[in-house]
Amino acid sequence: MKLLLATLGVVFLITFFAAPTMGAGWFWDAGNGLGFAAFAGLLYLTITSSRRLDVRAHQVLGYAVLFLALLHAFWFLLGDAAAVEFLKPGAPDYMWLGIIGLLLLGILITVALVPDRMRVHKDYAAFKYWHRVIAIVTIACITYHIVASAFYLATWYQAVSFVILAVVVSFGRMYWIKLGQLPIATVSAYLLLSILLTAAFAAARNLPL
Repeated sequence: MKLLLATLGVVFLITFFAAPTMGAGWFWDAGNGLGFAAFAGLLYLTITSSRRLDVRAHQVLGYAVLFLALLHAFWFLLGDAAAVEFLKPGAPDYMWLGIIGLLLLGILITVALVPDRMRVHKDYAAFKYWHRVIAIVTIACITYHIVASAFYLATWYQAVSFVILAVVVSFGRMYWIKLGQLPIATVSAYLLLSILLTAAFAAARNLPL
């Protein structure tokens, strides 16, 4: 629980390093807060993926992360007609990288299910290797989506902070393994913390001081 709170906290905290009251209104700020929560959830899943992994807990929490990522995407598509412009060929590359990251996240979870996993990978070692590789590529796509869009990241050091966080989580596996089996937070805890932090994220940018 502490690690989950720390991961969520760091992601949201970076957005407040500069211009903490800069926002785009309740609707857009809440939707982007959900996206930050989904990204933090993906990082948390990566950190807790040790050798003695509770596979079922990891898998279930993965569903919750995918749910928030989908909610982040469809939040805008269903709530603002102008958002469809980001799906057209001339859309910014960071939006396409966000879409690719969402698709890869879906692949990560789908291929991890036993029937599909057995069809794609003949042995478990190969599955674990490619699961990690795709996870790292997914984190890279989403990091680019966040940093290049520059929403809520008004300074270069906020962007660098996000990149460093992504690199440390993606390639710090040898360190995470040394921590042993880390308990994986429940879906209810993850969703509750995500809702609370998203609400605080939007409120800080929209409530008068």
